[in-house]
Amino acid sequence: MLTVVLLVINLIFLVGAGLFTYESLREKEPRAPKFGVAGVLFHLVLAVLILAIPPSRPVLAGFFGVLVIIFFLFLIPSQPNPRALKGAEGYRVGPVNRFDERDIVFARNRSLPPGSDMYRQYYEQHPGKESFDSRRREKGGPIGRPGAIDGGYPPNVAMILASFALPGFLAAQAQVTPDPAKPQVSLNPKEASEIIKGFARHLGAVLVGICRVNPLWTYSHRGEIFYGNWEDWGKEIGDSLPYAVVIATEMDLENVGAGPHTPALVESSANYALGAYITTILAQWFGGLGYRAAAHHNRHYDLLLVPLAVDAGLGELGRHGYLVADQLGPRVRLFAVTTDMPLLPDRPIDRGVEAFCRICKKCATACPSRSIPLEGMTVQNGLERWKLNEETCFDYWGKVGTDCSVCMGICPFSRPNHSVHRLVKWLLPRSWLAQRILPHLDNWVYGQKWKPRAVASWIRYSQKK
Repeated sequence: MLTVVLLVINLIFLVGAGLFTYESLREKEPRAPKFGVAGVLFHLVLAVLILAIPPSRPVLAGFFGVLVIIFFLFLIPSQPNPRALKGAEGYRVGPVNRFDERDIVFARNRSLPPGSDMYRQYYEQHPGKESFDSRRREKGGPIGRPGAIDGGYPPNVAMILASFALPGFLAAQAQVTPDPAKPQVSLNPKEASEIIKGFARHLGAVLVGICRVNPLWTYSHRGEIFYGNWEDWGKEIGDSLPYAVVIATEMDLENVGAGPHTPALVESSANYALGAYITTILAQWFGGLGYRAAAHHNRHYDLLLVPLAVDAGLGELGRHGYLVADQLGPRVRLFAVTTDMPLLPDRPIDRGVEAFCRICKKCATACPSRSIPLEGMTVQNGLERWKLNEETCFDYWGKVGTDCSVCMGICPFSRPNHSVHRLVKWLLPRSWLAQRILPHLDNWVYGQKWKPRAVASWIRYSQKK
């Protein structure tokens, strides 16, 4: 009887090791399959011992007993993270001033022509930023010379610029005002929410959530110039429309894994184009039913999208400053549509991200510019969070000519939603032990060093094959 029990338990672990090996090979992981193969061989040896050497059975019974105990320890439930369940507001510990879009590094590079009145006005108030921004402009702007790390490989650079062009074309359609001559269509909030979520997914969104807009996440003043309206710079941004439909588009894991090379930016720019397309159509849909709406995408933002996405239940904020989205991790791009149509808000979620990120630190270790903090959260503008050093991060972007994406690629939450990773993601918000053990285990099995992955031939890094 003991022999049968041991063989059954050993078979379960053997199948688990085999599945892990298969999934790791399927994901083209360079390190993890070795651990999987070692696990398979180890349990094959145990099977031989159980069958051929009877004196080993009591010892193996004790060994498996310990493993079973550890398994049950993983089932000890964790306490929900009350801060995560309150959304972005849960990390507010003091007064918060609305963020000024004029201070965003992209706005400073794109919308402050040297010699202009705006330029003089801004840098008189922020003299410490002028030398940094001047160096960035000399390098070519927010990402410097596009594709510099790959020698400016023309096909990839052309893909990037082509994708970034679409949000610019659509920016003029971002604000939607309904035709007053047409009657407003009345939908109950639940029905309207179901329709808009389904439509957004049909258009290409992978995650959709709804929230009431917290005024704190609206920019205070206009800093980006859209479709040549230079007189808008510095204007105060009023209250947002009350509801937001927040969407996430999925970034391909293989291309993200090429960071900091150009395939990663090809992927980002394609998602920015897709997000502009989706949100523009959704905003027009609201307008067609008689409601005001605004699309928020790469060339028209009124809001901070990460806290908005947290409030809409799409995920949690990670150490690297990205949203760690449900199922997809940071491998997403965020967009939104605000409207005055009454909708049914979703609730923020707890997926164990904060507890995991406190221990993992993989993104901070791998960051080429050391811009992600290794230490704990700090309070910035009344919010407790991990604060990215934006200037060193974007300075590295200017050197390589891409948006890097290394932190996104190496994040454990970015891995595909295959069986093993689904189990881990299910355990994290539920298991006290998983939140403390799995970050260490992940660093051991997958490693903490970053190496860019191979990509498809049509998007290779350079002319060389």
